[in-house]
Amino acid sequence: MKSKYKNILVLASTFPINEQDEVPSFVKDLIVSLKIHDSDISFTVISASYGENQPEAHDKFKQLRYRYFIKRFENLTKKGILPTVKKNILYFFVIPFFIVFQIIFTIKSIKKIKPDLVYAHWVMPQGLTAIIIKKIFKIPYVFTTHANDAEILGKIPYLGKKILNSIVANSESFTSVSNNTEVKLKKFIKQSNWNESKSLVFPMPIKNNIFEESEESKINGIVKNEKIKFTYIGRFAEKKGVEKLITSFSEILKKKNNVELIICGSGYLKNDYENLIKSLNIQESVTISEGFLNPSELKFVYNVSNFIVIPSVVTKKGDVEGLPVVLLESLYFGKVIIASTESNAQEIITHKEDGFIFSSNIEKDLERLMKEIVEEKYDLKEIEVKARKKGGEYISENTAKIYYEHLFC
Repeated sequence: MKSKYKNILVLASTFPINEQDEVPSFVKDLIVSLKIHDSDISFTVISASYGENQPEAHDKFKQLRYRYFIKRFENLTKKGILPTVKKNILYFFVIPFFIVFQIIFTIKSIKKIKPDLVYAHWVMPQGLTAIIIKKIFKIPYVFTTHANDAEILGKIPYLGKKILNSIVANSESFTSVSNNTEVKLKKFIKQSNWNESKSLVFPMPIKNNIFEESEESKINGIVKNEKIKFTYIGRFAEKKGVEKLITSFSEILKKKNNVELIICGSGYLKNDYENLIKSLNIQESVTISEGFLNPSELKFVYNVSNFIVIPSVVTKKGDVEGLPVVLLESLYFGKVIIASTESNAQEIITHKEDGFIFSSNIEKDLERLMKEIVEEKYDLKEIEVKARKKGGEYISENTAKIYYEHLFC
């Protein structure tokens, strides 16, 4: 089945500016996979500018960046809009400029790009921009909703629900990265505006082709040894629940001294993690590797780890995960995953079959599960085999085909 569209404009608030960029690359990975699936499609990506770096040329897409504020304050998308606002509430007042200038820049770019489809990632503001483009230029659009972006918009009195209903009703089709994400969108939509055939629930792809081409690259401070390694990979943000992992690990360490904790990523909570680790006096058994991990380094971290822990929580303000890409990458590498229900991992893995699920809402549930695992109460080799098999379902080739046929055909 061939695509009805040949020139697609992608709108995204999170998109790496080059190969060294620390911004999460899941949207980019999907676009690259779609281009490999159908080389006849042309992709142009519009995203916000930040810093002094200019977007690098890429053979799979063209990248355009728009200015929206004083350059030194164009930081909304570097670590994610919500984490940035939480760190400094003044950035809340930058958001309207971000939205307005995205709309203006996209309108100005349409005549040059001449797309026959707009693909928006996140319903706000990209979905809003897409519907405006459709109203003005009659260009159809599709969208993907991630995490709780729809819920945030839906909570705006009257106007939020009205915009959401309009975005959904006027779209050609759309996807959600998890069942939970689809539920958060659907609850705001009138039955008359919801067409079940438009909706698809499927996670974003993993960059398995890049992993396959990469050689392992070691990271300072992380070494292969006989110790049992529990590893976290992701942003240092409240919804990630890393504090719960550190506290649970400290209790395991009291009972078993041949374990260590590896924390990889970056974000505004690093100092909080370090202070907690120091207060628990477990510095000798915890390594924090801060910064962007390229595919070679990621490959090393996955291969050296025994367990990948995804301790996601729901924050007091309701911020939640969509479906962490690290979950699918861990399965691809055949790793034993320990994930919270709040990560939506239960939509992918089955408890005690190809991974483990715990609840962040139950006190010491993670600690209990980690203790049972290190005491070898489960057949971990069998779980690793089943995990790797499950991971094969979400490699980029399979994901691209599913997204391509649902959104573009």
